[in-house]
Amino acid sequence: MSKTKKFLIGSALMTSLAAISLPAVGQLRDRRSARGATGERQSFEFQGQTRAYRIHVPDSYDPTNKVPLVLTLHGGGGDAQVGSKIGMTPLADQHGFIAVYPEGINRHWNDGRNSEYFSEHDKKIDDVAFITELVKRLKSKYSIDPNRVFCLGASNGGFMTQRLAIERSETFSAVAILIASMAEPLKESFDPKRPVSVMFMNGTKDPLVPYDGGEVKVNLFPRLARFQQNKPSRGNCVATDDAVELWRKRNQLDGKESQTTDLPDSDPTDGSTVHLKLWSGGSQGTAVALYRVEGGGHTLPGAAQYMPESVVGTTNRDINAMETVWKFFIEYNREPGG
Repeated sequence: MSKTKKFLIGSALMTSLAAISLPAVGQLRDRRSARGATGERQSFEFQGQTRAYRIHVPDSYDPTNKVPLVLTLHGGGGDAQVGSKIGMTPLADQHGFIAVYPEGINRHWNDGRNSEYFSEHDKKIDDVAFITELVKRLKSKYSIDPNRVFCLGASNGGFMTQRLAIERSETFSAVAILIASMAEPLKESFDPKRPVSVMFMNGTKDPLVPYDGGEVKVNLFPRLARFQQNKPSRGNCVATDDAVELWRKRNQLDGKESQTTDLPDSDPTDGSTVHLKLWSGGSQGTAVALYRVEGGGHTLPGAAQYMPESVVGTTNRDINAMETVWKFFIEYNREPGG
């Protein structure tokens, strides 16, 4: 039998097995994602759908004192359970803020990309409106400081966080975009009403979300990439440096010099280093930070290597992403007024 025939038979078998096992894999993934999940699952009806989220209120919460609110958006293929394990809950207990983990419909956020793959979904789902309503409900129930409402997200959740910062700048005083950038269509309509402190943390060798912009790709089988032509597009993203520049100008930081720091390479074996550029002293005390992970992949620094390096790239071990995000939020949240 020729090599070509063997490959075609093997590919057909893999496809068949995948199709047969999808329900079982989905159930297994749900069980695994529940392990270690934090917060209480809640939901409400919105625009004809049941929208879910998890919420963790620290024991130290006192309704007579206003506390920060931190929303964490899961990546594509994830859910609120996965998001709740990203590492914000321990920080909520330590620093006394409320941590909330919204959930996208069918494990996806409508983040503003022109994606053939998700086009039908994105026509029906308004996640900006959902998260805006969620924040409104949380403010009515808990004693939340309106000047310290923050949002972060990774991958698809990072793109969604970017969209929220642009379209709901009055709601969020600081955001963090992790292993993500800005959906290309949002660059053309970029006009936030208010300045927002924005942090980026991206790897220069991210194989899914290219640091220098372009098409967002998901390739679970790199060796078969040449045989997977004409797949539906997942949309394009703006180069990280270009997205940073847009926010620098909006926050009136384009004329200021950056504070540039090469962070200690505490783990020389991880194949990556972290370089920080920070512009501070912007409008209403806002800042823009770029954590450029040189050699880093589609992974969160300090987190688990959740997939093989051949698929997502390497994981940096020099910093902890969640601790870095919280420090940025609390130091550079937008000052009241404006």
